[in-house]
Amino acid sequence: MSIPKLNLKEFLNQNKGYEILKRCKDTTLIKLPNGELLKILDNELLNRITNTGYSLEDRLCEAEYLTDFTNFPWPIIMLEDEDIVNSYVMPYIPGVDFTDYYENIFDLTSYANIHSQIENNIKKGNNIGIVFPDLCTTENIRITDNNKVFFIDYDGLQIKQMPAVGFSDFLGTPNEVLKKKYYDYKSDLFTKELDIKSAIFLYFVDVFGINLAAANKINPHNGKVVTLDDIFSIINLDDVDIQQKVWKLFQSSEPNEFLEEDLYKIAEKYKLVMPFPNDPIKTLIKK
Repeated sequence: MSIPKLNLKEFLNQNKGYEILKRCKDTTLIKLPNGELLKILDNELLNRITNTGYSLEDRLCEAEYLTDFTNFPWPIIMLEDEDIVNSYVMPYIPGVDFTDYYENIFDLTSYANIHSQIENNIKKGNNIGIVFPDLCTTENIRITDNNKVFFIDYDGLQIKQMPAVGFSDFLGTPNEVLKKKYYDYKSDLFTKELDIKSAIFLYFVDVFGINLAAANKINPHNGKVVTLDDIFSIINLDDVDIQQKVWKLFQSSEPNEFLEEDLYKIAEKYKLVMPFPNDPIKTLIKK
């Protein structure tokens, strides 16, 4: 069954009482009276999408064939303004976004279960031709009240041969991300390796408060290059298997690996404690 296409202005008139949840630099997110979400893209973002060779309408039509990936609230309506599809409606997923969730993590075993779901979602998406370049924008991850993980933000996906229009700058600069390992210039597509990098970067910043993108950069305090060994020393990480997986992220020919069971090894070895009253950062201590 194809996604119905409706007129945006008429649709809003029929759904009076809607609530504007968020206005970002290139999108507006609206909660409809029935709880569903309407996402409206501005002209600049629409042009960037169209410049990939595929319009937003093309992408929305493709969603019809991707619904086997059940951990995504797939678009259910597309809407047009002046004969151009510029918005879509998706089901609302009750719960919290990952930004709110990880700020309150103090049980690493429970968090390992959440992150394991993130890795499994990535694998399922990759298997049907989806890459998630903007995954580290943590508002794109939704945690339900029963701790089930959903990915959102359909227009940010790379879908089969339809390129994404950007990536999370949390992963580094374009010079660091748009390398052969992570980006195929012939097809203008990100590789699946980028999703594994995203997952590991996400885990390290959530649990250890360390952005791995700092590796190989100059430490402004001492003028020296930050090495991976420096990072491992700071967080007291001496597990060779995990170190090797992180090391591979920075190699041009070594394929990346998910953390998988290492998530639970870390959870057994470390614990998180509440910060002191004047310390805004979670404190990590070794058992």
